[in-house]
Amino acid sequence: MTAYDQPRPLARYEFSDDDPARIRGRLHEMFGPQTTVECADSSEPARYRHIRHSSTAFHVDQIDHAGDATLCLEQIRRDAVLWVHAGTVLFRCGDVTDKAAQGEVRLLRAGVGPVALQSIDSRITVVHLGAAPRDAPPDWLTPRNRAAAGVVKRTIAYVTDVLNSADTAAAEVLAGAMSDLLSAAASAVFPHHVGGEDGGSTADAFPATLRAALAYIEANASRRISLADVAAEAYATPRTVQYLFRRYLDTTPTAYLRRVRLAAARQELLTSHRSATTVTATAARWGFGHTGRFAVLYRQTYGESPHETLAR
Repeated sequence: MTAYDQPRPLARYEFSDDDPARIRGRLHEMFGPQTTVECADSSEPARYRHIRHSSTAFHVDQIDHAGDATLCLEQIRRDAVLWVHAGTVLFRCGDVTDKAAQGEVRLLRAGVGPVALQSIDSRITVVHLGAAPRDAPPDWLTPRNRAAAGVVKRTIAYVTDVLNSADTAAAEVLAGAMSDLLSAAASAVFPHHVGGEDGGSTADAFPATLRAALAYIEANASRRISLADVAAEAYATPRTVQYLFRRYLDTTPTAYLRRVRLAAARQELLTSHRSATTVTATAARWGFGHTGRFAVLYRQTYGESPHETLAR
């Protein structure tokens, strides 16, 4: 166990560097002394930026690496969901090899090792969940289908947006619920994943009605949906749905939908070129009919304007 894995309240670590020796040192601290990092020869320094949000129940790593490097781990300690926003990540474990390209998600099983992960000009998010029991499934899992992949990506986007917001007190209060939400999404999306150290699915942490409501919102965030639609899909009354969201997530269905849509809009702005979309078009695509109000909410949440994000 490294210092970064010790039980703690929600904490944030960030570093950025282009010196391979310093990068290796930080990765050793984060993943353990048996970790090795192999950098491809290049005349240009490779920029590396790493943000980790860490709590007792889960970690979220946001990594941006302009270069070609391979991270070798003796063993994966936690089930880890990997989302490739840009670039490519290659996976090697024994005779098993695979590749995750831009927009793809994978789940790497706890207990797998030794593992080599090669990152090529990539920007990725890695969510480290609780260790799950080994039942000999594949070590490197893919989602059930494209729609399922969208569910886990929107869930991760929602959680990272909460973690990156300026309201750290709210993020700490929601840490437990976010851990349950991430594990439930992984259990639903990856066919062989069973979360929780006791062998039970952590999807059971939420009532079935709430899980149905969350799944419906995640799958239909780009459509015009109402509280009545969500309640009908969950076979419950609107009042019951509101109560469950307030009790388990400390929010409302409408606020949750707005947060999911805002997260999806941000991901689109981050990954799109200005020639491919505009702020107005992206806002409208995700249910924000008034660009001005969208821009205000966006800046309050992310500390920058949507135009600044698109211009990156």
